[in-house]
Amino acid sequence: MAYSGLMSQDLKATGAPPKQVPWGWIVLGLIVAMTLVLAWTYTSDSSTQFYMTVSEYLEREPAYAGKRVKVAGKVKTGSLKKLEASHFVFVAEDLGQELLIQYKGFAPDTFKEGAEVVVDGIANSDRPFVADGLMAKCASKYEEGGPSPLEQMRSKSRI
Repeated sequence: MAYSGLMSQDLKATGAPPKQVPWGWIVLGLIVAMTLVLAWTYTSDSSTQFYMTVSEYLEREPAYAGKRVKVAGKVKTGSLKKLEASHFVFVAEDLGQELLIQYKGFAPDTFKEGAEVVVDGIANSDRPFVADGLMAKCASKYEEGGPSPLEQMRSKSRI
């Protein structure tokens, strides 16, 4: 009791008011934190991109409507048509499933029938799949290096 009495006497003697919690700074900090979380949530959803094979895409096509996807497959032999200098229509295949693709843009030298391709576009239920990006790999250049990227992706998705 004597000790607590000394403390109360010291506070009374100094005349300093008790310290108040800085509620304004706390509220401002919470508002900033909530704004950052909302901004991150909004931008992360629009920048999310799904990467899958043709067969995986076709299994769940409606779920990807309106979302940016990358679809991997092989250009089916006999399907590649060059409509204009930089406008292509072709069929990508994987595990017996086929996806008709339309692509406008630069095509690399390795883009040919039988090549593995990855196309990038916004998924829709309309055919053909309209791609705005295309990457191609010539399988014959990399045969000794192990399984192809499609085979690697399939083995990872089974795990």
